[in-house]
Amino acid sequence: MKALAVTLEGLESITQLEIKEILKLKSEVLYKGHISFNVKSEKDLAEFIYRSRSIIRAFLLLDNFNFIDIDDILKNIKDLDFPYLDDTFVVRCERQGSHAFNSQDIERSVGEFIAKKFDISADLDDAKTTIFLDISDDMCFIGIDFCGIKLSKREYRVKLLASSVNPVVAYSMLRISSADVEDSILDPFSRSGEIPIEAVLFFRNIPNCINIKEKLLFNKLFKIEFKDKIKELKKTSIICSDNMQNNLRAAEINAKIAAVNKYINFTRLEIEWLDTKYKEKSVDKIITFPIYPSNNLPEKNVEKIYKEFFYNSEYILKKGGTITLLTPKKELIEKYSNEYKFKKINEVPITMGNSRFYIMIFKK
Repeated sequence: MKALAVTLEGLESITQLEIKEILKLKSEVLYKGHISFNVKSEKDLAEFIYRSRSIIRAFLLLDNFNFIDIDDILKNIKDLDFPYLDDTFVVRCERQGSHAFNSQDIERSVGEFIAKKFDISADLDDAKTTIFLDISDDMCFIGIDFCGIKLSKREYRVKLLASSVNPVVAYSMLRISSADVEDSILDPFSRSGEIPIEAVLFFRNIPNCINIKEKLLFNKLFKIEFKDKIKELKKTSIICSDNMQNNLRAAEINAKIAAVNKYINFTRLEIEWLDTKYKEKSVDKIITFPIYPSNNLPEKNVEKIYKEFFYNSEYILKKGGTITLLTPKKELIEKYSNEYKFKKINEVPITMGNSRFYIMIFKK
């Protein structure tokens, strides 16, 4: 029985790490952002969906193939055996890339084909079984959807900003940085708090879907009970800092909704004052999404902030401490990291929508 997990392009290794940790299984990258793995039963897939923090969705994979047009898709699925078609069904499609059709065209065509072939009724509102097509460029992945919702949309995110960090990216940055519960972690550009919040949720081993498990589609197909082993943290040093009160307030509200606010220290602080707030060599890891040049923020203003950021980071980081940051524009980052003698030890390019970002790690 084959399953498929979908994440952001560039973060496949983090999802593979989770597959190994949660299910003790090997996996394979089939296409950018698409990772396949074999499960013994559908309950293994449900377990992974419930616990994973790095995926957008996952489903039971029936087939994957290259295609040219809708007719080609119909030709490829005509001989497929669809499980769970013992009641009503619906077809859903998500699509990335340029095509001569839209998602609704696919849903209608495939839905009509399946209804006729299996003599089964469609139900657009409350179907038992959801057939899902994930189309990326000229690749089509088809299967039975076990999610029904995007798992990257965390339920704690009630206060969002235009610059909020995708939680899948926030969590992945933690894993890429090798953050540990014993580390002192600082996010000085915290925005709406995703990085510190994801850190506590990860360290406490709180499943991503613990509060939304009833909404997941696999509940319509079979019953499963999860055994959680949530950890209590006796001591943490996770600091959520921002120079804007509105950002900090959003982070505090989100952390309270996530029930992790008591594990995070919230502080309003300008980057230039980091060395007065924190002792020399007192921070293990800085993990953050710094501001970057834009139409509303001139490069010269950002340069001053970056200079202060790396200057103060050099002071407060422990020997061997690291900076893990996300940026769409890495040239200025590299300029000032070099000036303050930080060595780049890793760079992970990722794609969000149509934009290219970079997760970069620098070591003191």
